[in-house]
Amino acid sequence: MNDLFIGFSEKSIVPSKKASLVGQFFERISDHVETEISVTAMAIQSGDEKAFIISCDLVSVAQTLLEKTREKFAVLNDEVSADKLIIGATHTHTSLLYYGSVELGTGVLNEFLPEDKQYTPLVQQDDTVLNEFEALEFLADRIAQAAHEAWESREKSLIANEFGRAVVGFCRRVSYDDGSGQMWGDTNTANFVALEGGNDSGIELLYVFDEAGKLTGVVANLA
Repeated sequence: MNDLFIGFSEKSIVPSKKASLVGQFFERISDHVETEISVTAMAIQSGDEKAFIISCDLVSVAQTLLEKTREKFAVLNDEVSADKLIIGATHTHTSLLYYGSVELGTGVLNEFLPEDKQYTPLVQQDDTVLNEFEALEFLADRIAQAAHEAWESREKSLIANEFGRAVVGFCRRVSYDDGSGQMWGDTNTANFVALEGGNDSGIELLYVFDEAGKLTGVVANLA
């Protein structure tokens, strides 16, 4: 059996400029940092098998960001194929708008949204605000660097898994007895039937320790 080698790295993805924030149907420009956003990378090696699991404080990971990050990682690291990078998002609604981050799905949304709610993110002309293209380059740089640093820091490791429960996410569409449904609908009415969907309260946890038994990282998977 091959030994397991794991490394971690965390890097800030707070830009030096103000930024356009993605996650609502109107443009918002940041004016302060309440909680720092970051990218956390875990590099894994077992024999010839290698992989990276990367978590970013973003609303989503677009194909543009995945491709750009893999391109930059390939320049930093010639030991591992950039295809081994798996990138996910924590789905925060107060993180950077970057090129490509709202292209998927907005066409469908705009078919059903009224004119005053159409999603039309702007590319900022003011050089005090990070535009979508600068944000893409900035994020790809930071994610690629985190992945490379995680690879360089890997050490022989032990793992243990655990399972818990916490209601983090739940369905917000309400069904009524006339067959209609509404997002954030009122449940305190006589014609309320049920929430449209179910709820997954499970939290899968993976704990990583060094050879001395010291905790080096935790992977949490929540719905």
